[in-house]
Amino acid sequence: MGHPDESAGRVVAGRYRLRAPIGAGGMGEVWEAYDERLGGRRVVIKMMLDERPSQPWARAEALETRRERFLREVRTTAAIEHLGIPAVYDAGVDPSEGRLFIAMQLLHGRELQTLIDETDHETDPVPVARAAAIGAQIASVLDEVHRHDVVHRDVKPSNLMLTPGGIVKVLDFGVASLLGSGDNPRLTQVGTTVGTPPYMSPEQTLGNTIGPTSDVYALACVLFEVLTGRPPFAESASRSHQWHHVHSEPPRIRDARPDAPEEIQSLLCAMLAKEPEDRPDAAEVYERLLPFASRPAGPGMPVDAADLDPCLPFVRPLGTRARRPRVVPAPPSEPSAAPGLSEREIDEIAERVETLLHENLYVEAFDLLEDARARATGPDAEHELSFKLASAKFVAGRHTEAAALFSEVGDYFADQYGPNDPDVHIARYYLAQCRDKLGDVSGAVEAFRDVAEAPFEPSDGDAVDRHLDALASLMRLHAVSRRRDLLVDAESRMRKAIRRYRSDDAEAMLADLETYLARLARLLDGPGR
Repeated sequence: MGHPDESAGRVVAGRYRLRAPIGAGGMGEVWEAYDERLGGRRVVIKMMLDERPSQPWARAEALETRRERFLREVRTTAAIEHLGIPAVYDAGVDPSEGRLFIAMQLLHGRELQTLIDETDHETDPVPVARAAAIGAQIASVLDEVHRHDVVHRDVKPSNLMLTPGGIVKVLDFGVASLLGSGDNPRLTQVGTTVGTPPYMSPEQTLGNTIGPTSDVYALACVLFEVLTGRPPFAESASRSHQWHHVHSEPPRIRDARPDAPEEIQSLLCAMLAKEPEDRPDAAEVYERLLPFASRPAGPGMPVDAADLDPCLPFVRPLGTRARRPRVVPAPPSEPSAAPGLSEREIDEIAERVETLLHENLYVEAFDLLEDARARATGPDAEHELSFKLASAKFVAGRHTEAAALFSEVGDYFADQYGPNDPDVHIARYYLAQCRDKLGDVSGAVEAFRDVAEAPFEPSDGDAVDRHLDALASLMRLHAVSRRRDLLVDAESRMRKAIRRYRSDDAEAMLADLETYLARLARLLDGPGR
């Protein structure tokens, strides 16, 4: 296979269209993709490396082992249901290349490693409550996987992600060990070291048999790093991480974080015990961290990451995300030096979006327009694409998002070209439609009134249709609100508009209007009258 970017757009297993590479590891490539059978839902596709050994007789066994490990990751993860484990949707072999793949939940958020790297641990360290919440959530996941006789074996910050709502996800079960299951011994051989040195337990470092408390040891190393910015043991020229794990006593967390409670220090020391049987299990770790995780963490997380706060599941259980404070937008920056879009490219994007919407591939259409907006040069092009995005959201039934975009676009064009610009009226009309579909009667009345009372002559058949529909919608909404006086006014204006703009069909349209009014009368008078 060529450079990963060259595969963008390729369809895997007749279903998953690759969008962009996310990364690569020892087992294969990781892609963001669209599930075209389910409306273009975003997923993650992991694909085995395409290994065709030059000496098949020498490498065939190693390749088969890798394939077995890959399939085991699928079985391991799919068998365990927990909020902290990404969902597995599908797995199989891509017939076009014969490569194994797995389709998984696409996560949004921030790697724990990124949070650690971006924290100023000297002046603004991670609050103890937040670290305890992270640890408690990971312990909950480990407790569940250990109940399934699974040991993760590679718990580390880069395999942990903070996601919206503050949920911590544990990733990458690719090196997980299945205990007592008759698993293929080639995959978990005694004497084989698997893991990441700063987080490996003594028994894992020595290549001995590992068990559930090996993950507990790794979790202690992660918690120590979250609180201090570094793992408990530092590598030096004379001593490796592995040596320290086996020989050195664990440092006291309160020496680096005096604000850490004695209970946290005692727990970490127990989790870092050299002998596996001396460590608490994951369930006990959860119970001991829970009282600290249930306390609000206070300041310390940027506004743009507020809903990644790991304390949220404990302090707002089953609640909505914490409301963010209103942020005043920054002044517009200078145009980017990245290449912009030509009119022809915008037209081609619009055609592609129309095709995707026709095929109900909404998410892919949204992404295409969002990417185009990011490349647009100048506010006119950006708002033209925002208009198209709003229209796509409307077609997909995403009326809340569409309304916000139509409002923004309408305001921009009104400021630039005046309130009578045709695009302003189109935006106002669809804003009214969105509010109507969302059940916002007063907001819909206001927006339809803006369309119906606009001081301009409809310039074409579509504009006339929008004008008449706005009046008809006002009549219906006034009937629902029992506002007979306003309904009569809208009816009068509708009759005048029909005679003025649809004189050729006025007789038939006025007859239809009478039928429509008869239906509205039932709304106006209420049931039983």
